[in-house]
Amino acid sequence: MTSRAEKIGLVSAYCAIAVALGIYPYDRQDWALENSVPFLEGLAAIIYYRFRKVEFTRLCYYLIFVHLVVQMIGGHYTYARVPLFDWLRDYFHWSRNHYDRLAHFALGFCLYPPIREICLRRTPLKASRRWAAFFTLTTICAIAGLWEVWEWLVAAGTHSDLGEAYLGTQGDPWDAQKDIVLAPIGAVAALFALTKFHDAALAKIPAD
Repeated sequence: MTSRAEKIGLVSAYCAIAVALGIYPYDRQDWALENSVPFLEGLAAIIYYRFRKVEFTRLCYYLIFVHLVVQMIGGHYTYARVPLFDWLRDYFHWSRNHYDRLAHFALGFCLYPPIREICLRRTPLKASRRWAAFFTLTTICAIAGLWEVWEWLVAAGTHSDLGEAYLGTQGDPWDAQKDIVLAPIGAVAALFALTKFHDAALAKIPAD
């Protein structure tokens, strides 16, 4: 299990990164919008932990941390302007900055184990790992779709320049559809890459 000191360290690191990336972001309004969803995700995780008394495995804590950091970086620069991916765009002659693609892939990859863990420890799906995997994948698909709907609603409710910066479509009319697909692709990648390690971590914790 993850020690109290380790969890405090992760929370402290998250807060430090959030403060650092909150200083002079590219666009303050876009930064606030981009960080709204990660903030709600973190709040939901805290509420779930507080009221359900569920201790995640170490793997899940670190993956959630990585997911939130990826979102914060995108909020600081805006997803269309992350410097490393500007360099990659120019070096590989890509048509756009693909950081937002990475973020949507990371959503599926990083959140697959935590959602799977909830299924296996707190639902009747614990009786079947295959059904738990299926439900986790469908949940990731739902989250990806709802994320795009949220972006559309927020962009529609703001002025055009801010809405365009928030959506980060970079002229791609199929941006939303590609983003929705990348989340389950990330989840499938996690299924194959992390299931063995996740099962080993789950085997070390007492039965709920």
